[in-house]
Amino acid sequence: KRQQKKPRTGPPPPLPRPDRTRTRRGRKGTSIMSGAQPISTAGPTEDDTRRSAALEQLARSFGLYEPEEESRLRQEVLGRLYEILQQWIKQTTERVMGADFSADAHVELFTFGSYRLGVHTPGSDLDTLCIGPRHVSRDRDFFGRLVQSPDATATPPPAVPMTVCGANEESLYGMLERDGDVDQIVGVPEAIVPEIKMVFRGVEIDLAFVSLELDVVPRGVDVMKPTIFRNLDDASTKSLNGVRVAAYLFDLVPKIDTFREVLRCIKLWSKRRGVYSNVLGFLGGINMAILVARVCQLYPNAAPSTLLQKFFTVWDIWKWPSPVLLAPIVDEGLGLKIWDPRKNPIDKRDLMPIITPTYPCQNSTYNVTVSTLHIMKQELHNASMVCASIAKDEEKWEKLFERVDFFSLHKNFLQIKVTAASAEELKKWSGFVFSRLRKMIEQIEDSTAGTLHIHPCTEEFKDPQQDQDTHVLYYMGLKKAPKDLVRARLYPSQLSGKSFDLNAAVDIFRRILYNFKEHTPTMDCFVSSLKHKDLPGFVTASGAEEEEEEEKEKKPAAEEEETKPAEEERKKRPAEEVEERPEEESKRARVDPPNGNGKASA
Repeated sequence: KRQQKKPRTGPPPPLPRPDRTRTRRGRKGTSIMSGAQPISTAGPTEDDTRRSAALEQLARSFGLYEPEEESRLRQEVLGRLYEILQQWIKQTTERVMGADFSADAHVELFTFGSYRLGVHTPGSDLDTLCIGPRHVSRDRDFFGRLVQSPDATATPPPAVPMTVCGANEESLYGMLERDGDVDQIVGVPEAIVPEIKMVFRGVEIDLAFVSLELDVVPRGVDVMKPTIFRNLDDASTKSLNGVRVAAYLFDLVPKIDTFREVLRCIKLWSKRRGVYSNVLGFLGGINMAILVARVCQLYPNAAPSTLLQKFFTVWDIWKWPSPVLLAPIVDEGLGLKIWDPRKNPIDKRDLMPIITPTYPCQNSTYNVTVSTLHIMKQELHNASMVCASIAKDEEKWEKLFERVDFFSLHKNFLQIKVTAASAEELKKWSGFVFSRLRKMIEQIEDSTAGTLHIHPCTEEFKDPQQDQDTHVLYYMGLKKAPKDLVRARLYPSQLSGKSFDLNAAVDIFRRILYNFKEHTPTMDCFVSSLKHKDLPGFVTASGAEEEEEEEKEKKPAAEEEETKPAEEERKKRPAEEVEERPEEESKRARVDPPNGNGKASA
């Protein structure tokens, strides 16, 4: 018999607990979102296999596969670096903890990025992470920076009284600096992910460091355990996330070889089309890996050619800012911030959220702006149309990978010239300026109410007539934005007239730059506006020279002599053609020459 419910007395009942889900690795957590089921499980047809073979052959012609000699060199370099790290940790432990603890001292070396995913190209850098015990300091023992006594007479006093990298000769930086195998070395301790950049036997290596809350780091430490994040700072969390995401992607992808082949092609396409730069607000390596992995989940048995076509089709029709998820977002309860627009209002501002699959789940494309999102949408749509033609055998794969001529797309440009006193100083300063260029894009978009469309160039240039070790040039294209991107109702007063004043946006950008903690009086940055006809000759000629080299590789030597006169005429043509375009001046944004103080007004 059913008993009658008695009226409840006392405190109210607790709220119902959220659902508990288990990921593929068996970890429990609070899930807030989940992915969809596969769209199709069909296998490849004969046409798919034929197109996939042609695609692989084209990828090899572009040099996307590393030779065995270079692969062997990378393994030898990693082995030698591992030996140096073990020697360093034993010496550091003996100095800090005593000789009794040095026998068990050990560090682990992990790789991540394109090398860990198996899609690295010849000459690409190695992303590595060193994990050490708690008594090792990143500043003192890794970078070799020491706390210097503040100058009492200095006005104002120094904000960060730290010496330069390598001041502590017993640090890892000092050991690498003295090693004969290291050709170049630069420390970047103030970056979002602090790391040592070096050239080791001709291989570029980026080495980050994390100090765990352990007295001794066990051999084969499991970085996939969420408890590894306890008491870590933000820089260490970001460093570990790169390793964890790269390792976890292999658990989520049905076929690793197919995933790698498609990812190689997507990276090539993005570089050829000028949309490969996570720092500038485009796609980066981890973003593309997540997007390709998601398509592999939706079509688990498809051929590489089919997956490449589906990649552009899916992300062309995707309704941004809907998030891209490979696995449910799980909160492990360690207090780390995860991407959750329900709890964090700032996450609602993300324009193209591509979420990392491991805890703490973050948006890997938080740098995307309105302008860069519009450019990527256009490129994805164009690529989708080309792939549709290839599926009908109306086009070849070469059409998809045609190089874009950046300087032929715009009539007005911003030139950012970065200068320093030496090559080492320039590497630090230019890296910081490049990482902050998106701030200027955002400031220009806000100051013009979205009327100006900013297209950053992903390449850097150097004037051949100037010292190559003291300057770097970056360029951005300017033009009128589409009407649907203009925020006229928010800033109606700023849209009157035919020109725009960018001085305020440039001033804010320069103030951001001069907050660089390692800034010196010899570091400077100049922003100026240029029309197409005023661009340096080496800038407009660089794209033509690259196309000429590619044509020479495909044509016989006998035909090369016949094409030289035509190529020379083509190099002289762009600046004149731009002036002859019958476009009304009132229909586009007008960029005036730079003013006297090196700032730009448009």
